[in-house]
Amino acid sequence: MSYQFVHIECYSAAPRKVKGAPEQVNTAEQVFGEAMRVPRYSRHVDEPKAPIKLDGTTTLNKLEALWTEKVGAIRETVKSAKGTSYQRRLRRDAATLYTEIHSHPLSVETFKSDRKRYQPEILSWAERVLTHFEARMPKGIQWVAVLHFDEAQVHLHILAINVDDPKLDANKLHAGKRAAAEVRASCETPSAICSLPRPIPKPLPPRPRKRALGKRPETITRNKAHNAARLEAWRSACRAARVENAKALAAWKEENRAHLKVARKLRGEVPEMVAYRAAMRQFQDDYHRAVGEHCGLLRDGPRKARLTTKQHAARKAIAAQMQGASAELDRRVLDIAQKQAGLRDVIAALAEGRAEISGGAIVMEDMPASLKELGENKEDWMIQAVLDLIVRAGEVGVGAMQPARAEEIEGPGMG
Repeated sequence: MSYQFVHIECYSAAPRKVKGAPEQVNTAEQVFGEAMRVPRYSRHVDEPKAPIKLDGTTTLNKLEALWTEKVGAIRETVKSAKGTSYQRRLRRDAATLYTEIHSHPLSVETFKSDRKRYQPEILSWAERVLTHFEARMPKGIQWVAVLHFDEAQVHLHILAINVDDPKLDANKLHAGKRAAAEVRASCETPSAICSLPRPIPKPLPPRPRKRALGKRPETITRNKAHNAARLEAWRSACRAARVENAKALAAWKEENRAHLKVARKLRGEVPEMVAYRAAMRQFQDDYHRAVGEHCGLLRDGPRKARLTTKQHAARKAIAAQMQGASAELDRRVLDIAQKQAGLRDVIAALAEGRAEISGGAIVMEDMPASLKELGENKEDWMIQAVLDLIVRAGEVGVGAMQPARAEEIEGPGMG
């Protein structure tokens, strides 16, 4: 894989059919089970292995227990058609669990072949993913991130609950759905198209009452025949009414389909969908800047960009170069931070008497390792210049190196 992959989705307690897989359904329970590698939810994995927790406010087990508790405790107040109010449980199809799946370009087989070499790369990628996730999410959510090494690609799952929302609305954490909801709330008129009035089905005839059979044999025989004839006539009338209702419903469906098609053309694009797609494109762009380009991932695949094999290979080579440059930049930033920390330790040691200046150098019992061997790059020159300045200040006296105070400068002051 040479291009980035990140998928975000919201789930509910109710089963939901998966597009393109009619026999498969997804629920929040199933998502928790798959992340934890529960056997009944991990049949797609040949050899399921326990996930590795990366970060989060809790654990997978505790997050599932919290989700179950919160969903079961929610009560919402609604009004009936008569105007009275009553409380009910949260709808089972309400989105209450937010998830993300992030995939790394490295295959599990390659990772296992040289774990020592690739582990820093995986950890750096995971850290960037989680940093970007936390920057996008509101404060107060409960979440957990786990890493899987038992499928084809190295990938991680992030599961989150919007605990501060009274209905645990996971859609508010979804970039696209949040943008669509904002547009929907700002519209003066709803963009949804109303269907044609559904035909009222013809009522079925009432079931005939049975005639008492009587006591005489001939009366019983006659009444039984009478009841059977009336019952058969009623069943025939019901069949005719159902056929008529089915024909009316089929005609309405055809007419309504044509009505909706014309209305959609006249309406044009739905504002909510425009906002949804724009937000998701922006999300992918931001993700590429924060994560993808640092890990050698392209923004788009070859099919979407209409690239030839050679063009796509060239882009992959450029992305690999950018990944190397990003890794080198990260290494240099870490190196500078370590040397700055070492410099602070030296200054503190001089102030506390644990180090002294002798023979044009700083003598310290435990000199920081980052300062023992300074190189010839610009950053090391800057660190060495600061050390030389400290030595000079110690040899000639700190006061001699201090600038004159503002009140000692001749000329008009600021007052």
